[in-house]
Amino acid sequence: MIEFRHVYKSFHQKPVLTDCHFQMEKGESLGIMGESGSGKTTLARLIIGLEQPTAGQVLFHGQPYSVKVCGPRILLVFQDALRSVNPLFTIQEILTEALSKDFALEEVVQILAAVGLDATHLGKKARELSGGQLQRVCIARALLLRPEVIIFDEALSGLDPITQGQLLDLLYELKQEYQLTYIFIAHDANICQAICHRVLLLEQGRLVAVRDKEPQTSCGGIGLDN
Repeated sequence: MIEFRHVYKSFHQKPVLTDCHFQMEKGESLGIMGESGSGKTTLARLIIGLEQPTAGQVLFHGQPYSVKVCGPRILLVFQDALRSVNPLFTIQEILTEALSKDFALEEVVQILAAVGLDATHLGKKARELSGGQLQRVCIARALLLRPEVIIFDEALSGLDPITQGQLLDLLYELKQEYQLTYIFIAHDANICQAICHRVLLLEQGRLVAVRDKEPQTSCGGIGLDN
């Protein structure tokens, strides 16, 4: 489904990723871990098409990924929720701005509740919410669009352990129901351990290890630690 073919990426002649080569299948959950500056976020931006490789190829279903051609089939949930939304919008506007006009408000309320917020938040402005609440809204917004792939760039790292577990359970259920593919960029090994089939370890822009495992079928009770 997604394939990196000997990908190199440099910024101002400084190497960020070096000879990254891997592929992932539809329905897989992939974790990407590494120290700060290891190239994790750059790798995610290459997958979603926000950056282009300096050399090599990034393929989606065998073709270079283009938002113009493919539409929002790969979505990225950013770590900084506040910069991801219009702070003047209401939560309902944030959640529904990319949906068709005949969207079901009941589904919006259901997804919002699943990430720990109730319908009373729909009329609030984004600037009225805490950072943690707003990140949950961003996760709900991505889920509502039903993409093929969702990339979570440290999107769960700012949440308390109980909420992390609840959201991971939700993501697992939605993954099974809608045949979604997930990529988790995380510094917390517990998150990857809970839901990922494989974990790629990045060190100074190079893939140094791949760990295979069978993910949990339930994450809420595993005692995730921040």
